Amino acid sequence: MERPVGATLRLVITVVDPGPLSSVQDAAGRPGWRRYGVPVGGSADAWSARLANLLVGNDENAALIEITLGGARFGTDAACLVAVSGGVSAVVDGLPLSTAEARPIRAGATIALGFGDGARGYLAVSGGLDVPPVLDGLGTDLRSAFGGHEGRALRAGDHLPVGTVGSARPAVWRGRRADGPIRIMPGPHPDALMPLTEAEWIVGAQADRTGVRLDGPAITGGETDSMGLPLGAIQVPPDGRPIVMLADRPVTGGYVVPACVVASDVGRVAQLRTGDELRFRVVSAAEARKAWEQSEESLLLIDPIDPGDEESLRWTGAHG
Repeated sequence: MERPVGATLRLVITVVDPGPLSSVQDAAGRPGWRRYGVPVGGSADAWSARLANLLVGNDENAALIEITLGGARFGTDAACLVAVSGGVSAVVDGLPLSTAEARPIRAGATIALGFGDGARGYLAVSGGLDVPPVLDGLGTDLRSAFGGHEGRALRAGDHLPVGTVGSARPAVWRGRRADGPIRIMPGPHPDALMPLTEAEWIVGAQADRTGVRLDGPAITGGETDSMGLPLGAIQVPPDGRPIVMLADRPVTGGYVVPACVVASDVGRVAQLRTGDELRFRVVSAAEARKAWEQSEESLLLIDPIDPGDEESLRWTGAHG
């Protein structure tokens, strides 16, 4: 793909290798269009996407790159500030980049995203990716082929222009994400709630941006009246294998819904890979609200990095 006319006048991220699946996404998606049958979409792990953007001084809903399972590489044509978050590892020209830091990189640097402890990672650059909004969202709807970059997954040779860069500086996140069982609240069909919490589940091979299907003991499921599907809804089809619904879930569904994952834990489910184990724990509305407040407070635990510390000097020497 040829670089757009005038692209040399602004910072551009070049896709060297998109890995298994990379796409332009935002954190919020398109929640205002569900009544027209448009899925919300957006980042599968919106919390991690927001963190990456905040680290580089962007609006938390700025467009960025979602990477699946690592194996992706990106280049820059100018010096910039970048951050990587989520479940991938990152290396910039041989120097490891923590998934909790924003660091300056030189023009011509290559950012390599590898396997980490989760299914997805997010690459944010100060200024955000400059893509046109479609239906009030910046992300890619891969199934309907619109939004993001040309309505599709990224390909080698794609050039992604970056918006106006602010005055952000290197920063580090000092917070800690929750762990332990995935917290849920009862849904409209609570008969299967107890079996859901008593079993240990394994993420099956059918896990993508739409949802995560779980393997384990079959529980009571089946068809029911069609209803709206909120983020994190756990559907149980007739085969008894639960499905946790994620960003690209359909607007409605017709299977039993015994529970819904609380908002603060949906991103944790999106980071699960095939073969990972998980358990569920029922919480009250007050506990769910508290968990959300804690996750929101954690996002703000970002501090500037001292340019004179040893790690900063390493980065200046390698990338200045």
